[in-house]
Amino acid sequence: MENDNKYRLLSEGEIFQPSIMGVISYKQESLFTQDYINHSLSNSIGFNLLSFELSQAPDHVEKEYIATIEYLNEVYRVVLSVLSVEDLRLEEFGLANMVNEDDFNIALSQKKYINAAVNFGSKALDSFHLQLKVLDAIVPDASLVIDFMSFRLLSGKWLSLTASSKIPPSPDYLYALHAVYDEKGEKTEYWFHTHGLVRCGLVELEILNTTNGAQQMYDLVNHTVKRFLSDPVKENEKFTAGFDGLDINLTWIRWEEALKDFKTPILGGFHDREGDSNAHSEPSGVLFAIEDGNLISPEIYASTLANNPILFVSTEETLRMSRLAKDRFFHFLHIFEKHSVPSTKSFFKKLFGKKEENQNQWSFIVKFGLIVDNANNNTEREHLWFSVISADTKKIEGKLLNAPYWIDSLKEGDIKSYPIEVLTDWIIYDAEGNQYTPDSVYQLIEEEDIDD
Repeated sequence: MENDNKYRLLSEGEIFQPSIMGVISYKQESLFTQDYINHSLSNSIGFNLLSFELSQAPDHVEKEYIATIEYLNEVYRVVLSVLSVEDLRLEEFGLANMVNEDDFNIALSQKKYINAAVNFGSKALDSFHLQLKVLDAIVPDASLVIDFMSFRLLSGKWLSLTASSKIPPSPDYLYALHAVYDEKGEKTEYWFHTHGLVRCGLVELEILNTTNGAQQMYDLVNHTVKRFLSDPVKENEKFTAGFDGLDINLTWIRWEEALKDFKTPILGGFHDREGDSNAHSEPSGVLFAIEDGNLISPEIYASTLANNPILFVSTEETLRMSRLAKDRFFHFLHIFEKHSVPSTKSFFKKLFGKKEENQNQWSFIVKFGLIVDNANNNTEREHLWFSVISADTKKIEGKLLNAPYWIDSLKEGDIKSYPIEVLTDWIIYDAEGNQYTPDSVYQLIEEEDIDD
């Protein structure tokens, strides 16, 4: 299928590439028989199995089954394939989250694993969540999860926690963002690009030929992905990503057109996309800033992005984040009660550039969604980070870490107390500076259980 046709299908909301993920069991005796898989799927409370049947397997597949599943009022056709672990080349994959070394080695010692291939429905994140639920239903004791779309490996423990939840995981798990660089004298050239979005019915996204603000460009691609997942933008269509006194305006054009404007070879150029099986030749949109009607490099926004502007997040994603933060807040509270020390210092060095104090201590920050001045409705909120001073199951007291744009009664450094109802996100930093979110707190749950 030529890329022109693929771009057309994507613009019409068509899905032409299934999401393929595999799971390897922790147990050696997993056989993946028809009766076992049918029974596992039939007894799952996370979805409704409508039909299950043996299919004609391709030559490289030991067995293949087709399951028809109803989930959130949509019907999915899931192709399940039993394959050989020795055919995997796991060294070519990155890590989406922390995978225990023992779990990884156990996965390599297994003989068989099972793949699930599914075309996503109207909501990519819900479809992805279903795929995880299917994998977990068949292999509830997973040692390793393989995402062939983002070329990443995931923890089996993360799979168990995520599949059992009614709330989807972060959209960060739908794709990988790669940063390729080339040092040229005193300058470093960067190429940022995603893998995994095509399964969501979107073009991949990228930024080419930048030398300034690498972290800001990386963050800008991540932010744009979230925007596209809830509200896709068509080619050459202007959209506003954020606000810092002035709008941050972007657009995208397909890579085939974007590369025509570069007269010298660059990272991500035509030479990096050659070959029939080259993933970089798939439909992808190159992001540009718009200034006075002209397309220029997004790196003009590097300094703006470094100063923590307002970046617009969809209401849908904000609600998902808030639901997950509240659902797993008891983990946050348990760890806070165990590791916090009396302090109102700011530890949020990563986002706000604060000088790090009280090293070797844990730090805890939360985000509150607070109604802005002169709001027309309850959804007009500014989301602000606070360093936690005290917390219980009903309220949190914290020190404001950044200056609000649209709430005049608040200023950076204010100490306020708010109910759990306005909580939208949280982060834990351990004594070594490692970060844990509602999505990755499974790592601390295991450690805390052992310690207790």
